[in-house]
Amino acid sequence: MQHNKLVQSYNSGFKNFVIGFLLGLCVMLAIAAASSNDDKNCGTYQCCAAGDDPTAAFVIDTRTGQTWLFSRSNHYDFGTPQQRKSVRSSIAPQID
Repeated sequence: MQHNKLVQSYNSGFKNFVIGFLLGLCVMLAIAAASSNDDKNCGTYQCCAAGDDPTAAFVIDTRTGQTWLFSRSNHYDFGTPQQRKSVRSSIAPQID
């Protein structure tokens, strides 16, 4: 009889420990998810293909908006949205 009470007490204590540990882990993960900043998840520089040319790419500084077009033969600096270095109002391809 005494042995059954001891085993029941041990199982109950272990179960409470596991439930408490998992609850604490969930709280920590919820706090970490709520306090994450999207800027930390995004790299400083993003790159994308530039049209049909497989050797050309746009590179964008996500913090300042600075944009460059790099290709095999040359590169262009388009500046930032506030201070454009290009005479074009958009860096999108022009359709003739």
